[in-house]
Amino acid sequence: MNIFKKILHLPYVGPMIGFYLGIKGYNRVRTIVSNPNGKVSLFRQFWNMVPSFNSRVNKGADLIGSLITGTSLNSIASPLPPKYIALSTSSLTPAATDTTLSGETSNSGVARTLGTQGSYTGPSSLDGAASYTVSNTFTCGATSTTVQSSALFDASSTGNMFAEANFSGSAALTNGMQLQVVWTVNF
Repeated sequence: MNIFKKILHLPYVGPMIGFYLGIKGYNRVRTIVSNPNGKVSLFRQFWNMVPSFNSRVNKGADLIGSLITGTSLNSIASPLPPKYIALSTSSLTPAATDTTLSGETSNSGVARTLGTQGSYTGPSSLDGAASYTVSNTFTCGATSTTVQSSALFDASSTGNMFAEANFSGSAALTNGMQLQVVWTVNF
């Protein structure tokens, strides 16, 4: 069992295995980039199929614990569900102790926003993982922005970070281009 835990902690490979095995705490984020006319180039069609996998950060575990117990654990004040999607212009080196999204952008149309809760899938076995989705379609404003990563938070500004991930590739957005971000959270 110790070798399996080491594999799950490997960068990129571990979170992918954890997600597909339905292990709690392993999540994925998928993106779709489209032109202002709504068309997706052939290259982007392929790139859009490749999700990025991640694990939740320590504050994310504290947040879930606080929501379940109804008390503030490890300095989580006023816990709320992690439904706010933030985008970053930075490529991340995710760490369990991260609490902020490095390079978070506040440019017009791509600033942190409340996502839409989507489908919920309940566990299929005793102690099995359940999952839900949080998504948003961002429309880039006048300032061109290259987005490389994302995070889920429990507030529209500052707040507690639940999970973070690099995208499978960067998204160079210009005025009117759209970026759809879909987080799938296992718990």
